This record gives sequence, structure tokens and C-alpha cells, in this order.
Amino acid sequence: MVFHSIAYLGGVLIVFALVSRRLARSPITGPMYFTAAGFIGAAIGVWEPMFELVGVSAILELTLGLVLFTEAMKLRLVSWSEDFELATRLLAIGMPLTIALGTVAAVLVFSDTPLLAAAAIATILAPTDAALGLAVLENPKVPVRIREALGVESGLNDGIALPVLLFFLAVFAAEEGAQFGTLFLQGVGVAIAVGVVFGAAAGFAMREAVRRGWMQERWQQITIVVIPAVSLVVADELGGSGFIATYVAGLVFGRMITEIREMDESVAGFADDFGTALTMLSFTLFGGVILFDNLGAFGTATLIYAALSLTLVRMIPVAVSMLGTGLDRQSVLFMGWFGPRGLASIIFAAVVVEDVGMTGSALIVEVMVVTVTLSILLHGASAFYGAESYGRWYERKASHGRSNG
Repeated sequence: MVFHSIAYLGGVLIVFALVSRRLARSPITGPMYFTAAGFIGAAIGVWEPMFELVGVSAILELTLGLVLFTEAMKLRLVSWSEDFELATRLLAIGMPLTIALGTVAAVLVFSDTPLLAAAAIATILAPTDAALGLAVLENPKVPVRIREALGVESGLNDGIALPVLLFFLAVFAAEEGAQFGTLFLQGVGVAIAVGVVFGAAAGFAMREAVRRGWMQERWQQITIVVIPAVSLVVADELGGSGFIATYVAGLVFGRMITEIREMDESVAGFADDFGTALTMLSFTLFGGVILFDNLGAFGTATLIYAALSLTLVRMIPVAVSMLGTGLDRQSVLFMGWFGPRGLASIIFAAVVVEDVGMTGSALIVEVMVVTVTLSILLHGASAFYGAESYGRWYERKASHGRSNG
């Protein structure tokens, strides 16, 4: 049966790879395809034993750790000039407002839910996922300024949301009798220390090894994949947040290996490609394990909240954050809509359930499942055609000399 599972997963991957270029110009995205494949696999029982052999949570956590590391590693190339004003506004203004508005919406929709659980729901669903909107980020018709803003936002908001979530979890633990300050400082402080140490040590060692000609290119690629995994595990074992550790490690590591990236961009490209493969595997696990086991979550209240989370809870803060930029209404609506929810939300919800057991955790998982599923379908189906339509509108506007996107 294990061989059937491996054959099914391999076949699913090969089929997608063969038609990936065609699908890139269609409403069918990678997350949509792999989520459906996972769901179908669970429905026909073809790979249930696979899930018994492999820890689903471990795969999801390692995937997010690699994604956070590679995104942070790239940031050393970013100069926070006026070109990144939009991303700064989305992160500094839009994201806190999204969490606040999402908390209010959760309290109103789920009237008997504790305030901390409502805040946790809003925080878990605040980060956006670039994997669900690649058709937008890679479409040259969409103005560079808009694509950069959405791309930088999705790369950084996971790391911003995580300390906020840890804060709410520490408050919950304090209510249960634990020391709030100790828990929060341990979760963040240990993680930062681990990230700095591992990022600096690995970056220095790799930089010197390459400079002296000791290190082959293939091992440069492998090393970049291994560092976040080790950072994550060590931080978790010491009581810190593994995700914050990998993010910090990526920031430090990226600053130290500038020469390597300049010599061979394929080194970091391998980490990106490997991260993409793991991300698609994670969506397969989401469809086959989490979604399949939570079909009963699609009730009226969760559907209402999911709809609010994907629309008003996202769009209003984006609109507020863009005040004073001079962007057209169409550009603001476009940015507001393309805030898909994905991998980070899935893993953050698992952290709340497995590591804390917060009151209302069952509801947290249900809301996450419904929101992420709707996002996979709606953002996936609208990404290519939405980007094309917006791009054509922008080109017409630019041709008349009225462009400010």
C-alpha cells in the first residue's frame, strides 16, 4: 500500500509538471491542483498509510521554515526607498488593521468565542501567500510597483504575524497560570539568538569555503536548504519559535553571502525551487488530511467569516494604508483582492492546536480550513484573468498619460 501511495504522489507531480506551462495561463493553479489531488487521494484511500509514515506537521513546519528563510535571505537586495513605499504601508498600516478588523469580525460572527481566540483567528489569517498568486506576481502587464508591493508583503507578513500570535498565546498561557513575560521572551528571545548564531556561523563558513575554492556548487545549494531546518529544530528544542529563528537566520545569512549570490544566482534558485516543491506537497497534505477531515467545518458562520476575511477584512485596511499614495481605485481594489491565504495560516493554526490547546481551538481550525479552501479556489481562479484584465486597463491608462500605478 505504501508503494501505491508513492506512485500516486509521483504521478500527480509528474502530470502537473508536464502541463505546468499551460496551466500557468489558466484558472488552475498549483495549490488548487495539489489540494484537489490530496483530497481525491484521501477519498479513494490510496495513500493514507503515507500519512502514518510521515509527520504531516513536520513537513508543513519545515516547508514554512524554508520559505521564511529564503524570503528573508533575499531582503538584503532590497533598499527601502520610495520604490517600496507601498509594501511598507501594507505591512506597517494594513496588517495591524487587518488583525484588528478580523478580531472584531470574529467576535461578531462567533458571539460566544473568547476574545483571545478571536484575536488568534484574525492573526492566523492575516498573512498572505505568494504561492496562490504567482500569476499576479509574474505577470509583466501588472505594474512593477504593484507586483513588488504584493510580493514583499507576502514575503514578510508571516514573520510579522508570528510574534503577534505568540503574544496572544503567551497571554492565554498566563491566564492558565504560566508567566506571560517568561513565555513571550523565551519564544522570541531564544529564537532570535538561535537565528543570529546559525545564520552568522553558516554564512561566514560558507563564504570562506567558497572564497577558498573548497565548496562545490551542489553543496552550496544543499547547505542553503539544510540551514533553516537545523535552525528551526534547535530553536524549538530550546523553547523558542522555530519560525522566527529561521527568518532571522535568513536575514543574517543573506547579509553575509552577498559575494556568493553575485557569483551564482542558481544557488538561491535551487532553494526557491525546492521550497516550491515542498509547498505544493504541503497543499497536497492540506487537501488529503486537513480538508478531508474537516468537511463539516463548512457551516454558515464559518463561511460568513471566511467571506469577510477574504474581502472587507483585507480590502478596508489595504485601502486605508494606500491613502495619500495617489493610486487609482482600480489599483487599490486589485491589491485588496489579491491577498490569498495559504501555508502560513495552515501551520499557525496547527501550532495553536498542538502546542497550546487554546480554548476555541477547534473553531480556529475550522475557520482556517474554510478560509484557505475558499482562497485556493477564488484567488486561484481569478489570478491569471484578473492580472490580465488589470494589466490591460493599466496599459490603456498609461497610453493616455494618466498612469500613477
